[in-house]
Amino acid sequence: MARKPRKYGEDVPFSLTSMMDMMTIILVFMIKNIDAEGQLVTQAENLILPVSTSRVQPKEVSLTVIVDNNYVLVDNGKVITTEEVLKQEDLLVASMDSVLKERRQTEQEHALKMGLPADEPGNIIVQIDKNIPYDAMYKVMATCGFAGYTNIAFAVSMKNGGEE
Repeated sequence: MARKPRKYGEDVPFSLTSMMDMMTIILVFMIKNIDAEGQLVTQAENLILPVSTSRVQPKEVSLTVIVDNNYVLVDNGKVITTEEVLKQEDLLVASMDSVLKERRQTEQEHALKMGLPADEPGNIIVQIDKNIPYDAMYKVMATCGFAGYTNIAFAVSMKNGGEE
């Protein structure tokens, strides 16, 4: 069976090239949007975060504090055991305070070098296991405040639905 020769003068009803270009642009746009709205903080492995319906996300991540059943970690560095935090009477967790003040000093020096005001409050994200007693959470938050990190955001698992 012989093929029918193509006549070069025939009109094609539409151009596939322009449709492929359009679909590529749409695909790239959607990938960029999904990437821009990704998680800002990775959840620690051994935590069960509380569930929230809020959709508000922190604007920038500067420092992360993790409180699990065993340790209090500042930027993944073990600072003190959670048991010691619960046993102490004072609100200020001294070992954590010294680490946070050191980080805050570094942030302020960096802000001055960049020409930004250094007296703005620090931003911190706290990841606390939902089974940790309130007393430990309160002491960790108070220590963050004493060290100059007054913009405290909590990492939570997002529940369906939510409010702005």
